[in-house]
Amino acid sequence: MMHTAAEQEALHAAQPARPRTSHQGKKLRYEGTRMACPMCDSLSAIRTSALVTKTMRETIYQCSNVECGCTFVFTGEISRILNLGATPRPGVAIPLSSHVRRDLMRVMLDNASEAQHEARYTLPVTGDLFAGDAPPGNTT
Repeated sequence: MMHTAAEQEALHAAQPARPRTSHQGKKLRYEGTRMACPMCDSLSAIRTSALVTKTMRETIYQCSNVECGCTFVFTGEISRILNLGATPRPGVAIPLSSHVRRDLMRVMLDNASEAQHEARYTLPVTGDLFAGDAPPGNTT
């Protein structure tokens, strides 16, 4: 159905304006990786990063403000696990979040039946998550 220009303007005026939220509009290329400069509060971009340990990464940022030019190092570390996942590594010790109901997890694991599964993307570390045996290749 075709509307006249006047009808289209009336329809547009009748629609309430949506409030603009932070997730609307064009996304910047590095929006998720930027950080405010500690000196001038301009956005800083990642220049390089390196893995220090399995749970820590050191990242070098550079301020986008040419008059400031600050370059700084950010150290990010995994502080706690919210969801253990199905393929944990026994050698990586990260605290489990306090919101996890450990007692309920134990009951569920004790009463859960097994279903056959072929891993496609990860290699199994142990046969059972909570078995007392050492992982293959570990002689300690």
